[in-house]
Amino acid sequence: MSFRVARRRLALVLTVPLLLLAACGGDDDGDGATTGDPSATADGADGAASGEFPASVEHRYGTTELTEAPERIVTLGFSDQDAVLAFGIAPVAVTDWYGEHPHATWPWAQDELGDAEPVVLNEGAFTGMQDFDYETIAELEPDLIVGLYTGMTQEEYDTLSVIAPTVASSPDYPEYGMPWQETTRMVGQILGQADRAEELIAAIDQQFAEAAAAHPEFEGVEMVVAEQFEPGSSFARSATDPRTVFMTQLGFVLPADIAELAGDLDGAPISDELMTQLDRDLLIWNVGHDDSLREQIEAKPLYDQLQVVQDGRVLFIEDPLVSGALTWATVLSLPYALEHLVPELAEVVG
Repeated sequence: MSFRVARRRLALVLTVPLLLLAACGGDDDGDGATTGDPSATADGADGAASGEFPASVEHRYGTTELTEAPERIVTLGFSDQDAVLAFGIAPVAVTDWYGEHPHATWPWAQDELGDAEPVVLNEGAFTGMQDFDYETIAELEPDLIVGLYTGMTQEEYDTLSVIAPTVASSPDYPEYGMPWQETTRMVGQILGQADRAEELIAAIDQQFAEAAAAHPEFEGVEMVVAEQFEPGSSFARSATDPRTVFMTQLGFVLPADIAELAGDLDGAPISDELMTQLDRDLLIWNVGHDDSLREQIEAKPLYDQLQVVQDGRVLFIEDPLVSGALTWATVLSLPYALEHLVPELAEVVG
């Protein structure tokens, strides 16, 4: 996320009984919603998951079970569509994060999307603003709702669960801090493809291991992944944030004081007056979402005084796709991020 998402952006406008009515509306044969044939919203999408059912998964609000393969999946997490697409299933609706890509799906996942045309929820909204449109979700008649990369509350979960079986994030990690392995694993479990999930995870882990082995100079190097959102401060990513996890999986180390500063949040703001806190062995700026940010950062009063800057150990990730692949940090985006970032990291560190 570009910043900590508010716990609650929208008051409930529909009561649970109304949602139940909307979720169960339509004719008894289930051949369409009252507003038209919902299958038209995802033309070309693959059908139900070809997994083993019944299937279940535990999450922070309990256990969700499916007795049969889901055919209409809605993803509410900002990057959840990648995890579902990785299993050969196209959601009927996805949630827009940023980037303005067709069907809110980035290039690394377009092959998996194929000809499907999912409804895009939250389209064009400001990055990271969670806003569940319960009425629209209910009209889509989903048989599974996936909300992993979200700040879903208990109240929101209860409301969504009236519409369809809903999967929230793992209780073992802070919001927006669940590693890509666990996201992949949870989606695989509820889709009845637990073995396939482990295969996907092993393949990506192997790529990280090979990259780390090829670059022993990464091992133990203290680094900070920083971003720029508000004038007068920088944003240092936390130990559990996917951008930091990418680096630590390559052997880099997040300084303990930065990890403590961010705590369970996805990062911590550092004022320009305290910018020396970013002065480590390696400083990485993830700025690909805005081509004006590098100039703003380099104009900060203390920037040129940082030793890491004077030593040329700063990496600006300016390519929007590379920056996006790092930010999404999904089973589909990570190979793209590895391919492009590892050589750049090696050049700066070397």
